[in-house]
Amino acid sequence: MKKFLVFVLLAGLLLSAGAVFAAEEAAPDAAKLNYYGFASLGALVGIGLAAHGGGIGMGLGLKGIMEGSARNPGVAGKLLTTFIIGLALIETLVIYTLVIVLITYYANPFVK
Repeated sequence: MKKFLVFVLLAGLLLSAGAVFAAEEAAPDAAKLNYYGFASLGALVGIGLAAHGGGIGMGLGLKGIMEGSARNPGVAGKLLTTFIIGLALIETLVIYTLVIVLITYYANPFVK
């Protein structure tokens, strides 16, 4: 957990460093760089949280199907089908987060 936190902080620092060093330019360019710096930081945090939550959900689902299969091996096929559908839905939520992040990053509302 500490390595992940250090990685997030360093990545945020590196992504925002460009906007800080470019702050002496003209106002429209500086605003554009600030937007993309913060959008990149938000994308990093958003994708990280979505992947983290999706991974936890998949792990708990796998734990449940393994316990269910161990208790009643006769329903392993039905459990597997339900498990695969559940994994697809969890992965869809992570992909939706990626799509929202990409829309936010490339559709800059501050530049006409």
